[in-house]
Amino acid sequence: MKKRGLKKVALTLAAALAASVMLTACGSSQTGGDTQPAAKVEGGTAAGSEEAAGAETGNKRDTLNVGISAEPATLDPHLQSGQATRLIKQQIYRGLMTYTADSGIAPDVADSYTVSDDGLTYTFILKDATFHDGSPVTAEDVKFSVERVMDESVAATFGSDFRSVVDHVNAPDEKTVEIVLKQPCAPFLEYLCLPEAAVVSKAFCEANNNDLSTAAMGCGPYTFGGWENGLSISVSAYDGWYGTPVQTPNIDFFFYTDETTRANALRTGEVDIIDYVPSKEVIAFEGAGDANVDVSVAPFMCLQINCTEGSPLADPKVRQAISYAIKRDDVINAAFMGRGEPIFGFPTIVGQNGYDGKYDNYFSYDVEKAKELLAEAGYPDGFSCKLLSSSTYAMHEQTAVCVQSSLAEIGIKVELELPDWATRIERSNVGDYDMMVSGTTGNIVDMDWATNYYESGDVRMNSCPGFADDKIDELLAKGRTTLDEKERAEIYDQFRERALELSPFVFINFREQVFATAKNVHGFQNLDGILTYLSGLTLQDTYVEE
Repeated sequence: MKKRGLKKVALTLAAALAASVMLTACGSSQTGGDTQPAAKVEGGTAAGSEEAAGAETGNKRDTLNVGISAEPATLDPHLQSGQATRLIKQQIYRGLMTYTADSGIAPDVADSYTVSDDGLTYTFILKDATFHDGSPVTAEDVKFSVERVMDESVAATFGSDFRSVVDHVNAPDEKTVEIVLKQPCAPFLEYLCLPEAAVVSKAFCEANNNDLSTAAMGCGPYTFGGWENGLSISVSAYDGWYGTPVQTPNIDFFFYTDETTRANALRTGEVDIIDYVPSKEVIAFEGAGDANVDVSVAPFMCLQINCTEGSPLADPKVRQAISYAIKRDDVINAAFMGRGEPIFGFPTIVGQNGYDGKYDNYFSYDVEKAKELLAEAGYPDGFSCKLLSSSTYAMHEQTAVCVQSSLAEIGIKVELELPDWATRIERSNVGDYDMMVSGTTGNIVDMDWATNYYESGDVRMNSCPGFADDKIDELLAKGRTTLDEKERAEIYDQFRERALELSPFVFINFREQVFATAKNVHGFQNLDGILTYLSGLTLQDTYVEE
């Protein structure tokens, strides 16, 4: 694949970082540790554009049909279970802050905010927003939501991130929220942009015994309409939505776990948008010209490795051997029809916290080096292990097949496990695997995204079971709490080197993340780079022209 996409992502990330620095008071110091005056940002809306909000072209259909690649494992907004589910949740729930369609950061449920001179207290004034039952969104609801994310019993995806930086939350009056941090946090506003930091109704949550897996009510642009197991989920426009008017009154999300069936549903007009378009279908759509193909590059394929003591995989030399042994071009050709870029270093992109490409070629394809490392680790004849992937996505399954073939050449006998996506998610959340194929990217634009992957602690969806390293923990903590951008760049340079040395993740390739839309669909955007997984924010601006 040509590098045109990567260049586009690099520029977008640089712009997003610049925006986040401007908006994030705790990251605004460019010359040292001097504190800055309290920042204040007014207004702002969720992702969208004035052009989309005011579009009046022809007749608009009253229902948008979206074909998604997986049925949700849960609708709990504080649990991340893949992009397909995020597309739905982002219509129902919103948080204090949001990334915007142009990769900026803006208030969402918040109307404005200020940050104290010491960078520890974030004060938010709330919009006059209401939940879908008509009750007002209050400071107590926000306080409850943040504390729910931090509650270990909830097992929120980003719970450890919030617990590590948030000291407590105050609600001095109905429309004022104070989030007090333990220490300065450069990317804190970006944490609040995560869909998994959504504001929930305290009363609704308590009435449902804190179980939001199938019951959904937020303050977003659409209300939950119903879930027909195995078929679809529907949402309808909420009259009390505080943002710009939605462009389509109803959205129906249909589950098509088979990618060919999903692509054909778009061709036949059963649906108007599909997610996770596989490379073979991208090529077919581009050739036929019968759909709009919207491509973003930034997600990457990798192996997450269980580093628990007692397994050969606990030895960093073994993990490095695996990285040297994988034929990355085989993965790109088999799983992505040649559309991708190999990764032999750490998957950061130009413009991201001082990245300079120094470690782009840390590894190479070198079978003899891999065998040498295995012998040094005490496994000259290899060993046996299992590799968890999923049959739901061909790119995941084919990546697993290629890895199995590559590792056989150095004596590692790999048994493939290929359950459906929901089962794969359940197992990844509890670390039930030896190795696992993962397709992911940073959860926020800032390099602090790596904390959720590498920090020692409880098993999380994006972390490697059994992995812990004091040096990495120290560097991640410094990177998060340091406000000077030059110092942060140096910290993350050291982190990348250490992360590659220990290799709990083995990075394989950058890949495309693709949506396809019918020719008469307007307003939808596959957001660039890391923000591709937040593209559901633009569905409120999407409509079908009849």
